[in-house]
Amino acid sequence: MNILLIIFQACLVVYVLILVWFLVGLFRADPARSDERPRVSVLVAIRGGHYLARLLEQLRAQDYPAEQLEFVIVDDGMFPSARALVEKAASADQRVKVVESADGDDRLTHKKRALDAGIQHSGGDILLFTDADCQVGPGWVSTMVSYFTPTVDYVVGWSQIAPGSGWSLGDEMPAIERPLHVFEQLDFVMLMLAARGATLMGTPWASTGQNQAYRRQVYERAGGFEALAHRLQGDDSLFLQVARKRAKVRVTFATSPESQVVTDPTTSLEQFIFQRIRWASDAVAMWRYTPGFIPVPLATFGANALIPVLIIAAMVHSTTVLPVLIPGILLKAVVEGVLLFVGVGKANLGELRRHFPLWFLLQIPYVTLIGAASFLGNRLPWRPSADSIVQDR
Repeated sequence: MNILLIIFQACLVVYVLILVWFLVGLFRADPARSDERPRVSVLVAIRGGHYLARLLEQLRAQDYPAEQLEFVIVDDGMFPSARALVEKAASADQRVKVVESADGDDRLTHKKRALDAGIQHSGGDILLFTDADCQVGPGWVSTMVSYFTPTVDYVVGWSQIAPGSGWSLGDEMPAIERPLHVFEQLDFVMLMLAARGATLMGTPWASTGQNQAYRRQVYERAGGFEALAHRLQGDDSLFLQVARKRAKVRVTFATSPESQVVTDPTTSLEQFIFQRIRWASDAVAMWRYTPGFIPVPLATFGANALIPVLIIAAMVHSTTVLPVLIPGILLKAVVEGVLLFVGVGKANLGELRRHFPLWFLLQIPYVTLIGAASFLGNRLPWRPSADSIVQDR
């Protein structure tokens, strides 16, 4: 029993220190910006394309100089109706280009092959990425690009979950009451706060394919996605680590609200679980590229997974376990709560604060389940069989 308590305390201390590291990063000054307007290629790999018309309209409404911008849409298994929509947009706007996923490196699979095809057929100096189920404001391109100063090669952008399926930018913000949706929003906000804080502290550990950009030469110097060909995913956080190792990239985080992307929520618990297991599997694999990241998943898993174990143990050894377990849970709640309260204020998502108790309680079994399943993440199918329409992130 004493060994379990020592391991729990050790994991908790490391976990708290990591959260404090993220929190300090949230108070760092906003990164420098540039007025340069290089040529930009926006790349989107499309499968189902349920909300493709919405994204195409928002892309074509960007305020970036038209002659310096192109939209490379990669057909990664689009339905005929979606393909017709893209071709119609391409005929009306010469900035829209349609590319076949099969043109990508045949050593790659899924989204990485599609993106490789798009990159090969693009001409921008800056490669900017998003997904078909995302929404962007008119200043998205110009704002993301502004973070490419002479000392920056890679920009991690903010992404957040939309307040409801079918919600569009400019709509009123509805009340969010569905428990899964509430948890998904808060969980994703915490992930993005961690990414923002860590990046601004000089330890860029995470990015998202929904909103990231890098110089073309970064992709070339990193050898493309070749090092990640065996991974199910790997086009965002893992590629960031490969780029840091092979291309020695300098990374920053886009803190301006105009750079954010809003993405649709998952449509079912099954899709949510599959998605999170795949994301967690990337975290497990990151030790190969960034050994300093190892304490993050280990401490996070240990600090959460040992709580239910110790609760059960307390039924027999209450006098030994409870004096350690109760203060530990309270400390965890305080630090997580401070990170959330500070972070959502900076992201203008203050209404999510009232849902913190729900997230805190569900997070413990959630992290335990996802963490244990993460070792199987690279063996999962690309998406649940029932989810054939909505673009998976």
